[in-house]
Amino acid sequence: MLQGFEEVARLSAFEADDNQLRNELLSLAFFTEQRAVIVDDIEKLDVKKGENMLQVLEKVPVSTRVILKARKLEGNRKWVKSLKVLTQVIDCQPLKPYERKKTLRAELRKIDLDDIEIEYLLTALPQDMASCYNEIEKLSLYPDKLDLKLLKLLVEPALEEQVFSLVDLLIRKDWQGSVRVLYELLVSGNEPMAILGAILWQIRTLYKVCDYKGPMSEACKELNLKEFAIQKAKEALKNLSRSQIEDWFLLALEADKNIKSGLLRPDAALEVMVNKICLNIKPMVFKTEFL
Repeated sequence: MLQGFEEVARLSAFEADDNQLRNELLSLAFFTEQRAVIVDDIEKLDVKKGENMLQVLEKVPVSTRVILKARKLEGNRKWVKSLKVLTQVIDCQPLKPYERKKTLRAELRKIDLDDIEIEYLLTALPQDMASCYNEIEKLSLYPDKLDLKLLKLLVEPALEEQVFSLVDLLIRKDWQGSVRVLYELLVSGNEPMAILGAILWQIRTLYKVCDYKGPMSEACKELNLKEFAIQKAKEALKNLSRSQIEDWFLLALEADKNIKSGLLRPDAALEVMVNKICLNIKPMVFKTEFL
């Protein structure tokens, strides 16, 4: 809904007063032709404030898209009924697993796919439904028959690219995003040890680059890395200290130990590692207990 809008404003209908709502909704775009305004907490409005907002919405310029967000908006209040008539209501409740599979299966049957390919895509496609539809649209435009081997090449990004994304999320301490990407790596059929190996390679790269002071022209040769990898590492190191990198390395070794000793399932060991990184929990791999 926000695609194509460079100017986006956001405010809470409950916290903002009537003048703030009016000014934000009726303002014209300043640097672009169109703007969007996201108004949260619509369900918290009382009758007077709801009716006032409804009057303002009727005067919104055509160059402004207004997105109203509410957890649930029901009841027989006059302003609520009028609001639903005035707007397009989009149900954004997350689908339950069986509903997601049913919806995707119906979309995938529109493409010339066999059951084995459909079942593969049900697990390989991203969890986000908007991304799923984008992938399905791309697949529908492919001119030749899609078999399982070809689908794996088209749908699954390279492991290294996904791990780049995972490391970026870990640096930002985005726990939800990190777990999501890890899950997508696992359900796509990547071996847990391969995922761990790719993460370790990224950590080693960060460690190599963090203390290197020479010019880029010499870095590739001395560090045995491609320029792209060095640039990515330098960008990441703006938000990551050497001690944090060392902790990450030990946490990866801890995951390796937990997998090889059978202490944890491989997928669980990786999830524990990701959780500890996001929560800044120190590694335990070399802790010695005295009885």
